[in-house]
Amino acid sequence: MNEASASRRSPLLRHWKLWLGLLIAAIVVGMSAGVVVALSIDFAEVESISEYALGVVTRLEDRNGESYREYFRENRAMLEEGEVPDTLRNALLAAEDRSFYEHPGFDPIGVVRAALRNLMNERPEGASTITMQLAGTVYLDRSQRTWKRKISETLRAIDLEKQLSKEQILTLYCNLIPLGHGNYGFQAAARYYFDKTVDELSVAEAATLVAIVPRPSDWSPIRRPEFMLKRRNLVLASMHSAGYLTDEALATERAKSLGIRRPETTERVGSYFAEEVRKYLYRTYGETALYERGLQVRTTLDRDIQKAAETAVRDGLVAIDRTGGWRGALQKLTQDEILDARLRGWDVPPTPGAWAQGVVVDASPQGATVQIGERRYQLDREGVAWTGRRNPSSLLSSGDVAWFRYRARTGTESGPGDESQPADGEDAVAAVSDFVDLMQEPEVEAAVVVLENETGAIRALVGGWDFARNEFNRATQAKRQPGSAFKPFVFGAGFEVGYTPADTLFDAPVVFEAPGSPPYSPRNFYRTQYEGILTLRRALEKSINVTSVKLLDLVGVDAVIDFARRCSIRSPLPRVHSLALGSAETTPLEIAAAYAAFANQGVAVEPYLIDSVSTPDGRILESRQLRAAQAMEPEIAFLVLHTLRGVVQRGTAVSARSIPVPLAGKTGTTDDYTDAWFAGLTPQYSITVWVGHDVKRSIGREMTGAEAALPIWRQIVSAGVAEGWIESDREFAVPTGVSFRSIEPVSGLLANTYAPTAIDEAFAVGTEPVQEYDPRWQEILALPWFQQRPFYGKPKEGEVMPEDEADWEAIKERWSES
Repeated sequence: MNEASASRRSPLLRHWKLWLGLLIAAIVVGMSAGVVVALSIDFAEVESISEYALGVVTRLEDRNGESYREYFRENRAMLEEGEVPDTLRNALLAAEDRSFYEHPGFDPIGVVRAALRNLMNERPEGASTITMQLAGTVYLDRSQRTWKRKISETLRAIDLEKQLSKEQILTLYCNLIPLGHGNYGFQAAARYYFDKTVDELSVAEAATLVAIVPRPSDWSPIRRPEFMLKRRNLVLASMHSAGYLTDEALATERAKSLGIRRPETTERVGSYFAEEVRKYLYRTYGETALYERGLQVRTTLDRDIQKAAETAVRDGLVAIDRTGGWRGALQKLTQDEILDARLRGWDVPPTPGAWAQGVVVDASPQGATVQIGERRYQLDREGVAWTGRRNPSSLLSSGDVAWFRYRARTGTESGPGDESQPADGEDAVAAVSDFVDLMQEPEVEAAVVVLENETGAIRALVGGWDFARNEFNRATQAKRQPGSAFKPFVFGAGFEVGYTPADTLFDAPVVFEAPGSPPYSPRNFYRTQYEGILTLRRALEKSINVTSVKLLDLVGVDAVIDFARRCSIRSPLPRVHSLALGSAETTPLEIAAAYAAFANQGVAVEPYLIDSVSTPDGRILESRQLRAAQAMEPEIAFLVLHTLRGVVQRGTAVSARSIPVPLAGKTGTTDDYTDAWFAGLTPQYSITVWVGHDVKRSIGREMTGAEAALPIWRQIVSAGVAEGWIESDREFAVPTGVSFRSIEPVSGLLANTYAPTAIDEAFAVGTEPVQEYDPRWQEILALPWFQQRPFYGKPKEGEVMPEDEADWEAIKERWSES
């Protein structure tokens, strides 16, 4: 530079420095004046912070008080004063406000430094202390970045410092600061990102949360993990320079992965259950209360029972679906599409048994290579064996997308290399094998209700295969024909008018006439098979249709409808003979509630999902009271229950007999196998399972209630016995109005030395049989139904019988002579 140039620029340089000095002086003077003003003014708004800080998250708790679902617009979890751990405190002070405990609400040096940088860089840079950020969060629009807002923020910060202690300010800040994905406060963020409380955070995890503070809407460790890893390390470096970390500790913490527990990995137990509760809260208290007022809701959900029900549904539907074989790949991707693919389940760290979509990289007769997220897995012959084929390349080819299930690693397997592991979820990855199994989502659906007999509390509710696939709740919303699962209400009505389980009706082809209706001729499940002389017990155990319709005809359809209504069936019930076979549509929840009355000595309880609703400050808005009514006499309830126990011991549900718990229940199957049911009872629970398609079509050949629904029910009950929530030593209570007699079960007659078998039968006191078994009955009941008619005796009053009765005496005479 020549002397002339230096001469020309020197005054300009001196002029620039003069203006800069004046600006700094003005800032200092202005800030000093602001302090004086602030010290003399009370904004009288600090008290409102306590209200602002109230929890605004509606939490659903299970029966044990553990939270399992939250609803909010701003997710908050509050810390009390003194609960901010040193790990978080040190990260905050190092990164956001090192002079927090010295300044009066603002940092003059920081303001000057920010002003200089803003002049030089043209890009605004904040100079907010923790107190200023708190004031801005509570009172101002944080999206505005103007000096006017900064001055207002400073004045309010000074006022906060006058009225609150430093610890109160720090606690409020930790509770109110936004931290992305709808989370407000470090406690909520710690749970969301790490599934931990703040006092459980490591140094690196605390630094990650602090790194989000400047731009929570943009800086997400879920969406931008690599960027946030760098941001976290900057916070760790600040902690080191501030003296909170040694060189060794800094190196250790920097070497850690983000360790984010992505929200998709949260165990979503009870999604259908929670949605029923959410809809009730919305209807009852309104949208604002649900999402902004922080309702605390204690529900009836039992997490262990819910898990057992959900697992059984998934296992059962997969088993049913596999009977139809492999349907093929979901889609096919090109090579370029494979490179850019992001499929369902790829954002979730792999865990044994979990499902994810994968894309086939290559396939051969021996196996296939499958890309899932950042890793590649092997599909071997074992993984496709269920399809009936041993050659993976006959099922899949390069580019095919399908569902796969992670296998658990065995003790002999080596883990995947470190280079193939994702940045987080290392423990989950370590538990997963390098092999996967081929899967496919079932097309068929299911529903389960587990209801506590004595109280009506719904302990589990499953509305389908997957809430994410379809939110329609088949347990409460789907009205389907229950088939033979409706028969116990017919038999209960029969017992009320004096019939006993040992009474007999004649099972044969008949036609029922009703005014205004066409003739109705029911058929048994095996259409040409009839039993002839048949006890009501065996008719229910073997689910005989004609006998059930006969009983309805004898007691009257109105009596059956009245009985079902008293048991809690609310759906429309048509006055037709086919009602006995479950032609009316109802829901699994109604069936479960109605069956509970049989195990509850005739008391029908109203099912419910919510025990209590309260505000964040503990004010009770509603508390559940038991709602029950005597639906039938205790002895009538026990007769139905005892007969249903025979369905498990000798009837269509005999496959459940091995479970070491007193059980009762009834299968149900509709025409063309479109609906399969099992409604069952233990002394504690009424458990109903339904299986079918949303649009009526066959589940599959021979998919009866015993084949499709009962296996799911068995798995739930078996899990309950193994886990202890079903008590194996509990028995069904026997009311005082019941007596027992030993009878021969086929004839219904009192057992004696001639009886080939005997069972203890229950009777209402005064209705016990008096006739003893005759050895001839063994031969008579072995005859075809049409040859048994002469020995049936006088039909019940009003009983519809087969025609050609003149021929019956001739049959009897020929049989007697022989």
